[in-house]
This record gives sequence, C-alpha cells and structure tokens, in this order.
Amino acid sequence: MLSPAVLPPRVAARRTTLLGAAMLAASMLVTSCASGTTGTSADAETREIEDYFGTVEIPAEPQRILAGDGATLGNLFALGVTPIGAAVNPHSLPRHLSDQMEGVENVREGGEINWEQVAALDPDLFITFAGFEDDPWNQETYDQAAELVPTFGYVYNYVYLDEIEKNFTEVARALDKEDVAAERLEELDERIGGLKARVEAAGLTGKPVSVLRIGEDGNYSLRIGTSESIAFRALGIAQPEGQTNPDDFSIDISEENLNLLDSADTLFVYVDDTAAGEREKVESSPLWQTLPAVQNGRVHFVNSGIWNSIDVDGFELILDDIETYFIEPAE
Repeated sequence: MLSPAVLPPRVAARRTTLLGAAMLAASMLVTSCASGTTGTSADAETREIEDYFGTVEIPAEPQRILAGDGATLGNLFALGVTPIGAAVNPHSLPRHLSDQMEGVENVREGGEINWEQVAALDPDLFITFAGFEDDPWNQETYDQAAELVPTFGYVYNYVYLDEIEKNFTEVARALDKEDVAAERLEELDERIGGLKARVEAAGLTGKPVSVLRIGEDGNYSLRIGTSESIAFRALGIAQPEGQTNPDDFSIDISEENLNLLDSADTLFVYVDDTAAGEREKVESSPLWQTLPAVQNGRVHFVNSGIWNSIDVDGFELILDDIETYFIEPAE
C-alpha cells in the first residue's frame, strides 16, 4: 500500500489541467478514453461523470476494473468489488487486503506501473487518486492510464474523517454504487458513536494516547495526522499537547528524545516491516524505561499495515484495536 508517510506535501495553488484526447495503444485495439469503450466491449453503454480533471466518459457497468493504488484497491474491496488488477507494493500490503488478492493481478513492478501488463489485462476502467485538492501530484499516472483505458481520478486525502469517507464515496461514484457506500458509512458512523459513548463512560476522554511509528535506520515519528489519529479524534480520545494538530501530520522523534512520550497515558506502537531490530533498540533505551505508559504496562504493539491503512476496512480494523486494547480493559 502506498504509505501516507511518503506522499507529497500539500501545496497552495491548484493547477487546472484538462487532459487531451487519449492515444491508441499499439498492442491492442483500444479506442480513446473519450469513447469509454474497449475492443472487447465496443457495444457497452457509457455515462459521463465529473472527475478531478473534468468530464470523462466511462462504462456504465464496468466489468474489468483496475485499481491504480492501494487505497483505491481497499475501497473497492469495501464496496464488494474485486478488480482484475491493482498497482500495489506486496511487501507493505496489509493482510486484510492481501488476503483478498486471489485473482487480482499486481501490475506494479518495483516502484512503477507496468503499462504493457495493464494493456494485456484489457481493463474497461482504471481508478486512481489524482492528487490533493490543490495539487494533482499523481497526474502522470492518470495521463498514462488514460492513454489505454477510460480513467477516473479523484481528489484524495487522509487527514480528517470526512476525507477518508470522501475517498470511499468517490470510488463508489465511479461505479455508480453511492447507495452501497452510504449504507456502509452509516454503519461506520453508528459504530463510532457507540465506541465514543463507551470511551466517555469508562472515563478515558482525559487519558491522552500517542502513536509511535518505528521505521528503519532510526527513523521514528509520532503520528498525529493519519488514520489512527483520525480514530482517536472521532472517539473523543485525547492526544498530548503538541500532538493535536492533524495538519502537522507527524513529529520526528529519536532514541534521544523519547521523553516526548512522557505525557501519553497509553502508547500504541507499530514497527515497519523493513525495520528489523529497531524495536529492540527502542525498548533498550534508558529513556524508554522512564515513560509512564511503559512503567504502567500500557504499551500496545499493533500491526503496521493496518495502522498505516487509509481505506474504510483498514480504519475499522484500527477501531478494533482501540476497542480491544484501550476501551475494554477500562470497562
């Protein structure tokens, strides 16, 4: 999955670039994106829809969908849709997604999409995020996809709950499944409301929680603008002073200043799959042993793939962990 930690930063000005007509794919008889049809579905009905860059024509009932990124893949699964392919990093794909990959061909090769492989799959719709509202940073991928297949790109972000929900509803809109998305989000809102009431009843609203991400080569950070922090805010769970502005996204930390975690009553920690040996380094630090959360046995190591998720199902799994490790023990 594409990690939020490596996504480009927000910028101030939006570029409003309209795509030109799509080109013919040399290896296949694929018509232009504007026609919304492929060589294998020439008679398929199409519909016009607004995406990030303007009006596009896509299949009314796409049958061979390709996800251009892990977040889109996760939200397709959450809608009950299995794509024919996806561009994902298999080494960082959360288990809740990798377990559903049977029959889904990975078209990512290294850090790039293999466009010949995409063309060979003959998709009838490519869905991916186009970028932030003020920065179409993924436009190159969008443009390359649009040369081969009808393509839908959407505004993407992951700092606030309504943005996580908007990512989901945009994927649903491309598939004309807004009703499915609305029902799922209604269930999610009901669950959040129930957990929030339990947090209040257990007296946990004033007990601040921090999240530490341990990466390779001593790259550690406090997470304050990602899915787990979205969950804390939605449930009314406090975070320590200086860790409450989600637009700050994260705060770098090292073995030398682990005391930044002093004010956390509870600490959630996840270790990147590539960070072998880093957990042991942190736990052997003298400062680590002085932390109240450590001394009181309130440190919980959780799955890095799940806690780095930005799809609806991944968000629900984060809620599962918060319920299990933070709420239930206090009830």
